[in-house]
Amino acid sequence: MSGSKPDILWSPHHPDRYVICDSELGLYRIGPVGSSETKAGTLPLSEETAATLLAINSDTPYMKCVAWYPKHEPECLLAVGQANGRVVLTSLGQSHNSTCKELVGKEFVPKHARQCNTLAWNPVDSNLLAAGLDKHRADFSVLIWDISSKFSSEASVASEKIRLSSVDLDSSSVVTKPLYELGQNDACLSLCWLLRDPKLLLAGMHRNLAIFDLRNTSQKTFVNTKAIQGVTVDPHFPDRVASFFEGQVAIWDLRKFEKPVLTLTEQPKPLTKVAWCPTRNGLLATLTRDSNIIRLYDMQHTPTPIGDETEPTIIERSVQPCESQIGSFAWHPSSQNRMVVVSATNRVMTDFTVFERISLAWSSTTSLMWACGRHLYDCVEDGAEGVESVIEKDIATKMRQRAQSRYGHDTVQVWRNHLLAGGNDPQLKSLWYDLFYILCDGEMV
Repeated sequence: MSGSKPDILWSPHHPDRYVICDSELGLYRIGPVGSSETKAGTLPLSEETAATLLAINSDTPYMKCVAWYPKHEPECLLAVGQANGRVVLTSLGQSHNSTCKELVGKEFVPKHARQCNTLAWNPVDSNLLAAGLDKHRADFSVLIWDISSKFSSEASVASEKIRLSSVDLDSSSVVTKPLYELGQNDACLSLCWLLRDPKLLLAGMHRNLAIFDLRNTSQKTFVNTKAIQGVTVDPHFPDRVASFFEGQVAIWDLRKFEKPVLTLTEQPKPLTKVAWCPTRNGLLATLTRDSNIIRLYDMQHTPTPIGDETEPTIIERSVQPCESQIGSFAWHPSSQNRMVVVSATNRVMTDFTVFERISLAWSSTTSLMWACGRHLYDCVEDGAEGVESVIEKDIATKMRQRAQSRYGHDTVQVWRNHLLAGGNDPQLKSLWYDLFYILCDGEMV
């Protein structure tokens, strides 16, 4: 999220709830139109669905990034990164247990004020929250906070109050010492924890992608690249990572991290977001600035490159969820190929399903089969008995059935061949009886 442009975050524990983040946080519940969950004044998202506003949080101004706590409890805990580098824990009033009350309002303050660009919760060790900040010549840009850590001493809080004299800080809720400090004298623009190992953190730094191992923070694995924004791991393939720069998307294989395995060239306008589909293997969605088009890249059948000259192939397509410019989008966490998009200016939202290409196959026995998404459909010709059913059958079906019954092969009692054809066609019956009498007359002669 940049400036006041909106972003969407789906709840990790409620598939019908999401948050819109811009100048404030708005919690919405999505449901069928006319259901008991939707009320008067709801916002229509599609012909079938509408959204109900449940709560608004305007207590965290100057938001630059937001991340939703990944575990079920506390269920509605959000981390907000601000323009001065502080990270604030807040809620939307959905949880009132003691754990949530202890965390809400807690602030994590870096040594030197500068913008917080990105946040990432550790999916396993959920008390760890990574924050990526702008460059400072005397400080680190990747700070990993332990949200369960005790508050700072009174002396350190007092010094923080002096340094940030324009901000009213509560000394009982300020933490100033991160658990880990990484990426000195550099800027961090994007972060994600690697799914294959919760101790590995992938960071998009100013000039490279770097993998930090919390077990040995003095060393890092890195590759020089400009594609350092929006780093995200494919949930179905933990070794595949996407990142972008300007109008290009780089696809990385962490098992051979020397260079991208695939580069996707986008439109001339710069990209604003890339996201893997959580319900579909190898489907990546991208959005460019000032666009109402979402471009999709299907890498499900992408082979592993062999040699330096081989580049995998992909299937590319574009979808247009709405007419207005799209500010952001988010895949639904469980509904197949479904996403919600929000307009760039007035928070107009659209519920949209990306329909799969339909693959057709016609067998030699005239059965028709097609695949759409995870569903496989088989269409066969009606086998009902009766004269009309037989007459209406396709000629290819009739020919196959007659060949299987050895139609025309009875040379002893020729008239019986009309029975091998089904016995329901009076013209065929007349034909074979005529042939039978002609052959009999010929034998008599």
